Order: sequence, then structure tokens, then C-alpha cells
Amino acid sequence: METALRGGERTGRERPGRSGTRGPGGRWLNRRVSPTRETATAPARDLRRLRRYTYGSVIGSGPLALFMGAAFLAASDMDPGALPLAAGALTASVALCTAALVLHWNGGDLWRRRALWGAALALFLLGAGVEAASTPIGDAWAAPTGLLVAEAALWARPGRRARALMVGVLAATAAAVGLALAGLMTPQAMIMTVFLLPAVAGGIVCQLWHYQVAQEIEKARGLAGELAVAQERLRFAAELHDVQGGNLTVITLKAQMARRFMEERPQLAAAEVQAIEELARETLKDMRAVVGGYRKVGLSEEIDAAARTLKSAGVAATVPDAVPSLDEDAERLLGLLVREATTNLIRHAEPTAADVSIVEVDAAVTVTVTNDGAPKPAHGAGNGLSMLAGRFGEAGGGVEHAHEDGRFTVRGTLPRAAAPARRLPLQPRRRAGRLAPVRARRSAS
Repeated sequence: METALRGGERTGRERPGRSGTRGPGGRWLNRRVSPTRETATAPARDLRRLRRYTYGSVIGSGPLALFMGAAFLAASDMDPGALPLAAGALTASVALCTAALVLHWNGGDLWRRRALWGAALALFLLGAGVEAASTPIGDAWAAPTGLLVAEAALWARPGRRARALMVGVLAATAAAVGLALAGLMTPQAMIMTVFLLPAVAGGIVCQLWHYQVAQEIEKARGLAGELAVAQERLRFAAELHDVQGGNLTVITLKAQMARRFMEERPQLAAAEVQAIEELARETLKDMRAVVGGYRKVGLSEEIDAAARTLKSAGVAATVPDAVPSLDEDAERLLGLLVREATTNLIRHAEPTAADVSIVEVDAAVTVTVTNDGAPKPAHGAGNGLSMLAGRFGEAGGGVEHAHEDGRFTVRGTLPRAAAPARRLPLQPRRRAGRLAPVRARRSAS
């Protein structure tokens, strides 16, 4: 588990412009949150699928608008001599506007996008003017108008794009109504513009906004996991400071006193050295207890802590409703197993669901922690699991770990004490995360 996948690194391309900075769209479109290796978990795969879908929807709007415009032009009553010029202007306008959208997706400079948009607008007006010279403007220009409005709205900052989109749609609609009242546009083309313009422009802007929100959610999920690990480190640091700070201060003072008494009062110096030795042994014992996780470690407490940690990391978790009555050493070891497995799955994997179960079979108790989102480890168990395996072996048990179909399982087994089992109720079954948790496995006596 120690070698499992680490997520949250940005691997998307960030293409700088001439000035070395990205355009407004590129500030977020190319920040992909994905694992560092090619093997990805479900959230990362879903984000990549959403990226491809968004790209296809946004950039594909250009060919779709061109197809609709060409079909309407072919069915119009325009002068055959002017038809090629209008069709060419329509094709070039749509191509340039689509190129501006591609630049926005890849973080191109705003001034280049504006230059392409200006050329697209000029060709759009040229083609519409050619048609208006021979016959009233038809339906061919409704969808390309949506492309122009969408690209112009994307110039605004992310928080102001809805307002810019609304202004652009209203301005284009007002222009269509004015042309229709002046007899330069057919009523059918005006109605088509009123309905098709906001659909095309709003669809493009909303698709990009939806992808941005998905990116931010995935980024927040990774940060939540890192925060949970950081909180655990702070807890360990505070516990180590509390244990060692006072003892080391006393050792320092007694060493200074022993040095002063060494020549004039050797008996007092020897007593101080003996006190230092005893205090050092006690400090070493406390340090081993902290490092080994033996201080205040219980199975039920560690399960509660695991549930809170997984919830803060956005992982759907299921835990047992009760734990068996065990001796102190067994509770410590099984609690350490839950702590180690929980820390590893948050630090080195990208899980969406985790499961903690307790099973009593004959004279043995088994605690199992399973999570998804873990690729196959490149090597064996890490240092934490190796040390746990040694401690479980000394207690007559064992630790196993396995990877199968993207799920990583850590299982620890210890022999039961001869005392009868007594159930210690936990809090009601906890459900954490954004997914519907699987039904918890209950203890089987």
C-alpha cells in the first residue's frame, strides 16, 4: 500500500501565450487533477471522460452550425451567382470562430481570439449582406450567430460570463427583430434566431462552466485527503512533544547539576546521573510507545477516527456497529492496523469507498480494511505494514494484504483471549462520503 498511487498532480497542458501568461479560459481549462501514473481511479477517469465530452460538445458546435447554415443556404432563393460568395463567407466565419474557441480551450492569448472573432464577424456580415442584396436574410445565420455570441461572452471573467452572455443574446436578438421589421430578414429567420441563438451560445458557455466546476470538486477532494493526513501528522507531533518535551528538559537540568557536583560533591553527582539514566529509560519507553502507536490506542477509538478521517476526505465508508471485547494488547494491535490502513489509503490512493469489518471465527479475531481506487503496488508491503506483520507474528497472529480488481485489502488476525466476548457498542453506523455506502459487515461470532 505504501507504493500505491499518489493523486492530485496536475498533468494537463498549460500553454502560455506570447507574454508568458494564459488567457482567461486557460487559467482553469487545462488544470487537470489526475494521478501521476497512467492507471487512474474512477474519479480521474470520469474527469477525463467529461473533458473529452466537453471538448467535443464545444468544438463540435462549429461544424454543426456550419452544416445547418449550409443546408439553409442551399434551400434559399438567393441569386445563384451570389450563393458561392455567401457560402464561402459563412464557412470562413464559422471556421475562424471555432478556431477562437479552440484557442480559449488551450489557453490562447485573448488578443488572438479577439482578432479571429473580429475577422469572423466581418465575414459573417459580408455573407449576410450578400444574401440581403438579393433576398431577405434566411435561417442560415442563426447558429453562427450563437457561436459569435458565445466566444464574445467567454472574454469576460468566469464570474461575469453569464451577464455577458445575456447581453450578447439580447443584442443579437434585438438586431434580428430590427432586421425583420425593416424587411431585411424573414419572420421565420427571426423566430429561428430567437430560439436557436441562446441554445447554441448558452450550451457552449454552460458546458465550459460545468467542466470547471467538476475540476474544482476533484481538486477539493484531493486537498481534503491531504488535509486529513496533515491533521494526523499534527496530532502525532503534538503527542510526541507532550511526551518528550518535559522529560528532555528535566534531563538537561539534571545533567547540568551533575556536572556542577562532579568535583565537590561526587555522591550528589552520582545520584543525579542515576536519575538521568532512569528518566532516559522512561523517555525511551514513552517514545517507543508514541512511535509504535501504543498510547491510548483502542480498536473502537481507531474505527471512530477512521470514519471521521474518511469522511473529511470525501470517501464513502462503512464500519461495524460493535467491536468484541479483547485484551489490551490485541486492541492495540488491531487499532494500529486500522490506523495504518486508513492513513495509507488516503495518502497513496484515490478511493471512493472503504470498508472496515470485524469477524470472529473460532478463537481468532480478524479485522479487514478494504478500499478501491488503488492500482497494483509495484513492490511488496511498505515499512508500516511490515512492522505490523512482525508485531502480529509475535502475538501469534498475522497480517495479509492483497490487490484484486483495483481493490486493496489489509487483513489482520489475532487469537482471542479465553475470556467470553462482550460487545462494546459504537455510535450508530456511520456513513461518510458522497457515494451510497455499502451495507456494513457485522461481526460474526
